[in-house]
Amino acid sequence: MNKKLLFTAAMATFGLVGGLIPTVEAAPPGTGFDDLPDVVIGGGSDTTYLVGQRLEALYNSTPGCTIVTSSSSASKGLCQPGQTAPANGNFDHDIFVGATPTGSSAGVVAITTGPQYNPAIDYARSSRGPASTAETNVATFWGYASDGIAILSFGSRTGVAVTKQQMKDIYTCVLTDWSQLGQPAGPIIPWDMNAASGTTASFRTFVDNVTFGPCVRKLTNGTAPFENDVKPLLSDAGPDLVANTADDDENNFIWWMSYANWKTYPYTTGAIPTGAAANVSSNLASVEGATPSDSSIFNRSYPIVRTIFHVTREADADCNSTVGTEGVCTTGPEVHGTTVGGKGGAVREFTEWLCRTSNAQQQINVVTGRGMRTEIVSAITAEGFQQLSPSVAGLRTPGYSCQVFN
Repeated sequence: MNKKLLFTAAMATFGLVGGLIPTVEAAPPGTGFDDLPDVVIGGGSDTTYLVGQRLEALYNSTPGCTIVTSSSSASKGLCQPGQTAPANGNFDHDIFVGATPTGSSAGVVAITTGPQYNPAIDYARSSRGPASTAETNVATFWGYASDGIAILSFGSRTGVAVTKQQMKDIYTCVLTDWSQLGQPAGPIIPWDMNAASGTTASFRTFVDNVTFGPCVRKLTNGTAPFENDVKPLLSDAGPDLVANTADDDENNFIWWMSYANWKTYPYTTGAIPTGAAANVSSNLASVEGATPSDSSIFNRSYPIVRTIFHVTREADADCNSTVGTEGVCTTGPEVHGTTVGGKGGAVREFTEWLCRTSNAQQQINVVTGRGMRTEIVSAITAEGFQQLSPSVAGLRTPGYSCQVFN
């Protein structure tokens, strides 16, 4: 801690505290707070980018210390010293921001094995869980919401019903015509997706990580489309490079995407293809007899449900009291980790804020008057996701509203 800086802040605010000499220590002890606001950057998932922004904005507005506001003070924006403030808010007024998406794996790699993001990130957004013990040896995955993987048909191709085995057969090019699925005849055109995407990882897990066959389509520029936006698919000219011919008939496409994104953002789930006159919609398919919905994702009765994650370096935020150890988490809501402040300490405190279980453990939003747990759930559902159900056995780690993997 910079004592000289805090003493300077104390002198600058001397007139604001009635002439009393304040103490130099203000941050709640045993936390990641240090009286200094940090700018903290998260990066990774496209699927969770917008819900991440909502959560970051909520945390930024969570009550904390009273700050120096004098326009002439060199300590402007710092905590006024000598305060006794609760440890369950954003005491330092740390600022959380989300970097442009690159995909879940790109974010996780940046905080584990590298290479880093540009600019460097301090935590990751991920729509997949840990891929290996190599990841959980150095990072902690804090699952905070549920999402489904929707299987989509397009245009006039409605009422599609598939099984897991049929999806495997489609993507290995064994099933090649819609008539084999009881649909009007036409070639099945399965589409690929960005390899770094957590949505890709979730779908591939569902189909048992089969090797995709040569019938699986990429864009004409040779790349797989980014997740959760059908417009590039619908506007692609296909192998003959001529739009709106038989090889790019959208009625024959099949793809997958986040149900939360599909439900919340119609502009990403339908479009007018290049050179076409009418909008092409995407349509939900039934999977193993179930169609994705808020309720089937909340209670996990839909067959392709995944948890979305906030990912931290273990040294910053961990669920074990002995930070960096593996195994069963200690009971929450306390998040363990660095107590020296800085960006790592800010990540620790944000993580604890995100994973508390009730309004009684949180501060009140001074604008709305609602508890921060209520606000967190509202942010999650506003983006189409569902909080992790407390009624599904094993879905939440004891003492947390999150499912923790370390």
